[in-house]
Amino acid sequence: MISKVLVRPALVALLLLVFAASLSAQRVEIYPNAGYMWADTMNNGQRFKSDAVVGMKTGVFVGPHGQIEGSFGYLNHFELRQPPNPFNPAFGVVQPTVHGFMYDLNTNYNFGERQFLNSRIAPFLSVGAGGLTAHIRNSSMNPTTFIEGGGNIIDANGAVVPNPGRSKVLSSGDTFLTFNYGGGIKFLNVAGPMGFRFDVRGRTLPNFFGETTTWFEPSAGITFSWGER
Repeated sequence: MISKVLVRPALVALLLLVFAASLSAQRVEIYPNAGYMWADTMNNGQRFKSDAVVGMKTGVFVGPHGQIEGSFGYLNHFELRQPPNPFNPAFGVVQPTVHGFMYDLNTNYNFGERQFLNSRIAPFLSVGAGGLTAHIRNSSMNPTTFIEGGGNIIDANGAVVPNPGRSKVLSSGDTFLTFNYGGGIKFLNVAGPMGFRFDVRGRTLPNFFGETTTWFEPSAGITFSWGER
């Protein structure tokens, strides 16, 4: 996990960078998007739920092909498909809902534009890094959830007893390092500044409580572009 103390200044710096660049003559692109994520199985046999992702990307050109892009996304269920203990923290109380907030700083390489009908087509590659912060619903009442062990179990005699296994606890506000990589294609100026964009990438969490997981994350949406490169 990475510290929230480091995450917040990074977000502020990203916003200032995008705002400053937008005031210049460089081209700015805004990409509201929606997509989906499918996670692989980790070495411990656990796997995250597949779920929809919604977000926003904003990028500015720093040369004829290079682009710096900030990204924010919301994951409705940052949860395991098969929680280790459905009775958390006491027997009869289900696991709380966990949301995820994702933010990245990416670099894109655009391969140039080709005219097609009344629009311009631009393929690109992208790579970047950022964080994913967990937020537990009603965290003031229940600020943690078990990732492994913990809580209570029913023993061989049918009695409810504390889980003797080793516990791993996810707390609201825990933040994890992520890497993303992929590419896509833009259809620019289909109608004035409005166009479309399709994006396909992988996202890797290299250290989720000692495990590594990778997601397949396609998205699509409208893109708006202003200015000149």
